[in-house]
Amino acid sequence: MFNQRNLIPCTCYLLRSSLFLLFFIISSCSQNHNEDKKVVVKKKQDVNKITSEEIEEILSNKLNDSVLVVKHDSLYTLRYIWPLYDKEYKALFTDNGKYNELGDTLFSIIKEARYYGLIPNDYHAAKLNTLKTILYDSKDSTYDAYALAQSDLLLSDAYFRFGAHLNKGRFYPDSLLLEWNPKKLDSNWVAVLNWGLQSKQIRKALDSLEPKHEGYVFLKKEFRKFLNETEQLNWDSVSFYNNNDTLLKQQLKERLLITGDYDSTVSGNDSIKLSKAIKSFQLDFNLETDGKLGKYTKQALSYSKERIIQQMEMALERWRWEPKEFPKAYFWINIPSAQLTVYEEDTVVLQSNVVVGKPETQTPTLKSKINYMLIYPYWNVPFSIASKEILPAVQRDTSYLRRKNFEVIGAKGRVIDPKTIKWKKYNKDHLPFKFRQRIGDENSLGVVKFNFNNKYGVYLHDTNSKKYFKTFYRFQSHGCMRLEKYMEVARFLIRDDTLKLPYDTLDAYFATPEQRKILIKGKFPIYVKYYTSLADSLGLHNYIDIYRKDEQYLKLLYKE
Repeated sequence: MFNQRNLIPCTCYLLRSSLFLLFFIISSCSQNHNEDKKVVVKKKQDVNKITSEEIEEILSNKLNDSVLVVKHDSLYTLRYIWPLYDKEYKALFTDNGKYNELGDTLFSIIKEARYYGLIPNDYHAAKLNTLKTILYDSKDSTYDAYALAQSDLLLSDAYFRFGAHLNKGRFYPDSLLLEWNPKKLDSNWVAVLNWGLQSKQIRKALDSLEPKHEGYVFLKKEFRKFLNETEQLNWDSVSFYNNNDTLLKQQLKERLLITGDYDSTVSGNDSIKLSKAIKSFQLDFNLETDGKLGKYTKQALSYSKERIIQQMEMALERWRWEPKEFPKAYFWINIPSAQLTVYEEDTVVLQSNVVVGKPETQTPTLKSKINYMLIYPYWNVPFSIASKEILPAVQRDTSYLRRKNFEVIGAKGRVIDPKTIKWKKYNKDHLPFKFRQRIGDENSLGVVKFNFNNKYGVYLHDTNSKKYFKTFYRFQSHGCMRLEKYMEVARFLIRDDTLKLPYDTLDAYFATPEQRKILIKGKFPIYVKYYTSLADSLGLHNYIDIYRKDEQYLKLLYKE
């Protein structure tokens, strides 16, 4: 039947009822009843004319104005390729029975789609490869005009689909929905691709539709380098299930030898050599270099070569979801690396470690603007934490609230004496109180909270628990982001307002346990992102898929 990927509902062509779906399948099948058809042409001078006639016939059998099925593949770019054939139905990519210059170039691009982080068969690579072998029969010196017509239409669709995917990706950002939605593309994308055909510069046209962000450019370069350098290498995932120590050590050694992490010339026994090899591997994945097989090291070792390639492809995909331009200055938090970077005029001006959410209490991806900072904030405990963690603690030990500096808040914001409450009678389904932690150095939010509007109720803040900042495993929060360099960030946010609020005044505020709200002039953009592969002038940086978000997308992309 059909390629499953092509049957995923598309934004523009949503199949709105089972009757319409049935009509689509029946019509599509009727369109394909001539798939084995062959139109033999003996004279070379007749090939172009008869190929044009076949193109006209295929286009006349279109399902509707949006979809055409050729060689069992749906051509969703029909509305854009249709005008190219106009009334003459002249082939664009073939001439006199073979691919012309445009056809050869485009076919090469499709075969090398992986260098762009894309999948060749999404652009009819296998079908085109099969058709290419039957365009000309050398035994009889004949041509197949029907195969030429099919090839031309498949190449046309591949060109526009490739351009669309390079421009804005294949998913609706941050959702598990594969889509075909031209409305989200740059307004001039069709004009750019048409120019590429007219000027015979289709590679240049396609490249011009890609993101121009430095992070994308660096990553694409490193991705190509990785593909080329590992072309003759292959490694599978390391299995930690039902493996005895001897077999596991052998599997680890073989895996780490392939990637160059295991150095047999290092002095010491096998255990020492393996520990050093694991440390080398951990460094490549930005993990704690302790030489031990911890939870996250095992997760990274479970990645085969193909999985690592796909991870980089997913990162390139995410770059295509980004806005065409970022603001002049902005905060960028990457969850898998648990790091904040502050950019100004495309220059890194500040970096800080952050602690982000645990896999079970994930930090969401978002974009917003920091509108104020609150010095010495109260911590109003979210209900989920109050009911699941604080209530059971109080029921075990009523002194918990006093020791942790919590207040109990009742109706209308009244502070209630916790000694007057019979805690045993309440549970997670019935808890008519809220908890608030008083201001001070022991407050969970630390001495400052940076607020930005978002539907998830998360924010950026200092913390009274700073031990995790020095580790690689900074996935420890309930969803908010704890900030190591809070003072530097605060100073940066008021840099344009130091006449009104000098730095020494800010320092005095931090030294005095009194709550103050400071509005941020102009509000400051913040982006919270999820990239498991990043690249810069220093090279490639891979991280584990801590929330397994890539895993979800990759299952959709590579599902048979």
